[in-house]
Formats: sequence, structure tokens, C-alpha cells
Amino acid sequence: MKVKASAPGKTILVGEHFVVENEPAIATAINLRAYVVAEERNDNVVEIISDNLNLREVFMEGSENRNSPLYPIHHAVRYIMERAGLSKGIVLRISSEIPVAAGMGSSAATAVAAVAAVSRLFGVKVTKDDISRAAYIAETIVHGKPSGIDNTVSTYGGVIAFRKNEGFIRLKGNFTTAFLILADSGIHRNTGSMVKKVLKLKKKYPNIMEPLYHAAGRLAIEAGKAIEMEDLEKLGELMNINHGLLSAIGVSNQKLEELIYRARSAGALGSKITGAGGGGFIIALCTGERVEEVKNALKDVSKRIIVTRIENEGVRAEDLD
Repeated sequence: MKVKASAPGKTILVGEHFVVENEPAIATAINLRAYVVAEERNDNVVEIISDNLNLREVFMEGSENRNSPLYPIHHAVRYIMERAGLSKGIVLRISSEIPVAAGMGSSAATAVAAVAAVSRLFGVKVTKDDISRAAYIAETIVHGKPSGIDNTVSTYGGVIAFRKNEGFIRLKGNFTTAFLILADSGIHRNTGSMVKKVLKLKKKYPNIMEPLYHAAGRLAIEAGKAIEMEDLEKLGELMNINHGLLSAIGVSNQKLEELIYRARSAGALGSKITGAGGGGFIIALCTGERVEEVKNALKDVSKRIIVTRIENEGVRAEDLD
């Protein structure tokens, strides 16, 4: 028997970095997915193959390669199996549409899909909360102190308002006219190191940084209202303000600013860093009639442009045979 599961990537509309310190943030699932096919082995070995990373790793209990990029997936899968009292072998094959290290939650989406696939393969009864929790454990290995927003969005889909110590609520609104254009800066960065950099700055200048964090939290609340009122223009303005706050805490650079201002000049309702900053992608919110103009404005300075829509469906799994 084989099982295939998938989970969507994400982009943060407002609130990244600030969410780590328990301010609210708003994120949306996007229509790029990570796919995992799970099949049982006749031993208790976990074999993971990543088509995207061109990696294969075999994990045996007591001799796991903890430095492998695939170890967090193994850890999440073992967590859910041990909870169910299972000691069985599996093969997981990963393929993904989500760019790696781009602020789109590729690691979380893969972990969510892997946990869902293995749970279905062995008939383990899990809730979406269980899946999200197991994926969060994998995220702590990848990012050190993640907010929890990536695994939550990948599990549940749609647009959510999230606060670390309170959980999340789904936001309602009609997003049929909204497009999210993601433009790659071409600069590689590590989420965990960027989070540590910002927290270090906050510790150094608490009296300056804390009001910025509070402002970011208030902004997220207003953005949530704009989404439920289906006011894309207001949402875009708030995204622009949020980018100013991110720039103030040191996670922007000249290349990111060039992409952001090109998008705005071409008619994007709002544009900003998405994710950890320091590199990766920017996001531009626009309506359908502006998509080509924004793409054309970005293509000369971005190595990769991806046009996405909001994805309402979260994790899903199905039997293949």
C-alpha cells in the first residue's frame, strides 16, 4: 500500500519576526505544495528520498545522522509513530513545488505532509492539531525557535491570524481578485540566524524595539480587519508599513528594497519582505489586471518570479493503491 499526502506552502502577509515574541501575525497558504509518498518496509528503518534536494538518507534507531537535512522529517515521523506504539519501517519520497530557504515554509509543509502520509499509511488516528504539533517539533530542529506559524498554515490552509501563546483563528474574506507575486532576490539566507540577529538587537535596545513590536501587533490586527472587510487596498498599505518596520529591525538590504519599490511603482497594492528577510523573496499583493505589469517590472532584477493565489485547503492525504 502507498499513501500520498500534500501540504501547502505559506507566505506571511504581516508580522514576521514580531510573531516570535508573541505579537500577532497574519499568514496565508499559497497554491504551491510539498508532496510525500509513503510506503511500508519490511524492517524498522526509515528511508527518506528527496527529489528536490537529490538526497537519500537511511535512518536506523540509535544511529541516526542528526546532521542530515532530512533528519527533521525523520524525527517528526518517529514522534507520531512512537505515540501510536509503532516500530515499523517506511520509505518516504518527497517532491515539492515550494522553493527551499525562500520564506515559503517548505520545511514545515514537507513535515506536515510526511506526518499525514505516515499516519494514514498505518491507520494512526490523528487530528490536525496532532499533525501540526509533530511538524512543529521538526521545525524546532530546522529553525531553533520557530513561531509555529508555518506548520499551522500548512496544516489548516486559508488565511490565519496567529499568536504564539494563543493559537490561531481563520479569517474570512473573498480573495478571488487577489494575486500574490513572489520575486526571488537571489540571496540565500538562514531563517534561524536571522531570527537570532533580530532577538539580539531587541535585547540590546529594548526601549526602542519594544514599541516597534507593539506597533507591529496593532498593525496585524488592522490587517485582519481589512481582510475580513475584503479591502485589498488597505491591506496593501498595511503591508507597506510593515515592511518599514522590518527594515527598521535590520532584515532588509539594497536588493530587497529594489524589488519592493519596483513592484509598488508597477501598481502593486503593497509589497514587502516575506519570511526572515536578509534575502529570499519579496511578496507583492496585486489584482489581476496588474499581474503582468508587476511581473515585467521585476523580471530584470529577479532570478525567479512566482505568481500564486491563496490556497484554502490545508493538508490532504489519499491512498494510491
